[in-house]
Amino acid sequence: MKITSIKSVGRKPVYDLSINSDKYDEQQYVLANGVVTHNTGIYYSADNIWIIGRRQNKVGTEVTGYDFVINVEKSRYVREKSNIPITVSWEGGIDEYSGLLDVALAGQFVVKPKQGWYAKVDQETGEIDGKNFRQKELTKDFWYDIINSDKFKEFIEKQYRVGMIPDEVVTIVEEDEIVE
Repeated sequence: MKITSIKSVGRKPVYDLSINSDKYDEQQYVLANGVVTHNTGIYYSADNIWIIGRRQNKVGTEVTGYDFVINVEKSRYVREKSNIPITVSWEGGIDEYSGLLDVALAGQFVVKPKQGWYAKVDQETGEIDGKNFRQKELTKDFWYDIINSDKFKEFIEKQYRVGMIPDEVVTIVEEDEIVE
């Protein structure tokens, strides 16, 4: 087979090699990191591939922000096929608690006793706290005990962390260290 063209693509030394002949019908190859691949692009050489989707948040017909979902397609650091939701509003920016409700529901730290209402679950007894909250009421006071519990931290690590991150790289920031 004879290479008929080599084109530079982008700023990194990655090239698209095309073979034009009756036998091969314009085959596409990619040279990345010194390896020639066929119909793969740079997928195999990437450490992380995260795909971000979004949908509009509306009040009536007015768009007030977006819900983003980061889909972890490939990663050496986060469990693949994880979905990480992030809410961004025009008024408040990134919601500091976005994604926590989904994680807390999945780990049964929070339950939905009835449509539109949420309640904490006591992790020692498994009992549902008697007070119900609307989603907009899930503020720092609601989340504080859940976020700071060792069981929640263990659940997060089990759900998302891949064993390739050395422990010395992971830094836990205590609340009093956060500068507002």
